[in-house]
Amino acid sequence: MKLSKRTNTIILWVVSIGLLAGMVVMFTPGLGSVGGTTAKGAAQITVNGQTLYDADLQQIRNNSLFNTVTEGEVGQDLQRLMVDEIVRNAVIDQAAARISVGGGQVRKAVNDFRSERGVSGARNDQAYLQLIGSAGFTDQTFRDYLKGQLRLQEWEDRLVKDVTVSDAEVRAYYDSHLTSYQTEEKIRARELVVADKELADSLRREVLAGADFATLARENSLELADRDGAVGAAQGETEPKPVGRPALPTVVSNAAFALRGAGVTDPVLYNDRYYVVQVEAYEPPASMPFDDVVTAVSEDALNAKKAGVVEAEIEKLRDAATVTFPTGSTLSFDNPVLATVGSQAIKAVQLDRALYTNTQIQQALSPQTADLIVGLFKPTVLNQLIDSEVAYQAAQSLGVPLVGTRGGVAQAALNYVGRDATATEAEIEEYYAANQSLYTLPAEATVTEVRFADRDAAVSFRDDLLAGRDVAAANATAAGTVTELGRVKPGDLPAELDTALFNTDAFDALPGGRLSVSDVLVLEEAVDDAADETGEDAAAAEAAAEADTEADAAPAADATEAADAAATESDVAGDGEVAEAPVLTKETFVVLVADRVAPRVRSLADVHAQVEQAVLSQKRQAERNAWLAEQRAAMTIVETAQPDLVLPTDSLPEAAGADQGGAAAPAGEDAAGAAPDQAPEATPEGATEATPGAAN
Repeated sequence: MKLSKRTNTIILWVVSIGLLAGMVVMFTPGLGSVGGTTAKGAAQITVNGQTLYDADLQQIRNNSLFNTVTEGEVGQDLQRLMVDEIVRNAVIDQAAARISVGGGQVRKAVNDFRSERGVSGARNDQAYLQLIGSAGFTDQTFRDYLKGQLRLQEWEDRLVKDVTVSDAEVRAYYDSHLTSYQTEEKIRARELVVADKELADSLRREVLAGADFATLARENSLELADRDGAVGAAQGETEPKPVGRPALPTVVSNAAFALRGAGVTDPVLYNDRYYVVQVEAYEPPASMPFDDVVTAVSEDALNAKKAGVVEAEIEKLRDAATVTFPTGSTLSFDNPVLATVGSQAIKAVQLDRALYTNTQIQQALSPQTADLIVGLFKPTVLNQLIDSEVAYQAAQSLGVPLVGTRGGVAQAALNYVGRDATATEAEIEEYYAANQSLYTLPAEATVTEVRFADRDAAVSFRDDLLAGRDVAAANATAAGTVTELGRVKPGDLPAELDTALFNTDAFDALPGGRLSVSDVLVLEEAVDDAADETGEDAAAAEAAAEADTEADAAPAADATEAADAAATESDVAGDGEVAEAPVLTKETFVVLVADRVAPRVRSLADVHAQVEQAVLSQKRQAERNAWLAEQRAAMTIVETAQPDLVLPTDSLPEAAGADQGGAAAPAGEDAAGAAPDQAPEATPEGATEATPGAAN
């Protein structure tokens, strides 16, 4: 059963970090006091009368996010985000400061920490100190840190201790998070396991050529041979049973489930063995009945509602904060309104948080990409924030009590709108017919290359193959250089060979098997400085030796003059420009012997579940887009800082598992069809400003 607390993301591929989690991320251990007292330094910011100094901000300033780009618009954005994070953490700390945490609670937390990490007991004191020391703690500062965390946890617990959910809220949560309550995907499959890669490749080729997989497994497999390779079959049975991912090693499962339909995997190496899996059927995840998961849904809905309460309280504290910057501070905070949706303002720091806390943006962030982020991604993310606010405000019009954070409710509303989408068989067939390329497996070949210095030898070798001799026998007299290239796909070989192998029909079938032989290919190859001294090369070498002898016999002055003249003739051309030395080439004659497999389109029966999911994804997306457009039209939306360029959302880096409407699969997945809607639930995002040098 799939009981993820994540919800699919449609327009919100970037979301804000959790605010309480942000304290741990941004304010890393010690807050500048690691290892004992430290000079406070200059006063930098005052929050509700509490002044924070350089030492207090040391760790957050050292955070790599805020140091990746320090100049220009991106540098200003990151400083604004850092200041907002400082203020947020400060107001939360202040709110929790009145909560008392006893020494016994701290001791228990330390002991639990040591036990979980295998450093419990007096004999492990040194290991414990080394462990926390690697994070910048002493024992005392670590205890102080845990005390603060316990205080914050108690503050949060008190906020939500009386929160409950109604039956209607639980049902609405289920209806708006259907993909979180699904059966696991399964396959019916057979496996072939061998110790040799060449054998694995050979057996796979036989399967592709029509051989019976069960027979090959029975005769060759090191595992489940007595069951004809049937995965999930009990002893004495030979028919596969539906199994989930754990039934196969992880890397093998990944390959088998990536097919998302019937098919044969490439050989997959695991534990010194090669696995080839034939998937006979794929069973996609299916929504579980509400009554079967009501307990889990109730817990998830309650947690979502609590998160919304905590978020609202933090926003309230942040809005009420009085923030000033002492004279000499290097910090500032300019937080203009970028847009309004109804009466709700979207401010610059909200855009900063949505943009720069996205993992993919962080990975790409650098001074070189700063202009790209400003010109391309910022405008689109702003539009997404507007859409999120529209969805949040319009959620109440759906007539169901959705709970969660502001972003979570917005996403839940979109999920709810598309919950009833269905795909007819006609729509599935139409989508399949229009997207054949998504379900086409690329060509491949297992190739032996034989190279010759002489065309006649290459022709003789090829004729012998066509007469029925094998490669070794045909090459006995031709004396070519044989190279096993193995299994290749388009793009794996040099251009000339790749073109001949996959883009021409210049092959003739060999008798008695699947192999074919290419025409004689003529390739131009550069000659190394140290050329083989055979044939013409030997003659050239001999002539050079004679010239050297003559030069040695000449007077030194004559030799120098001759060398200068030669240099002048060979190195200088035109108006005194130095001419490039000519590249010497020679012809090489190549014959390819290959077992070629043409591109093949997977049948609709093989990929039916995959196509159906793609159609459903498109229809859900269309319904959400239509609803969102209708709600936008009914609201007053004003953008006060409209960027020049707005890109469509599909130009952005994809969140893991985001629903892309079936047009393109998320990174890391089979490209043939869209993935089900699965992505992290939106987390708290809104942020308000503290006017520099003054109260909010």
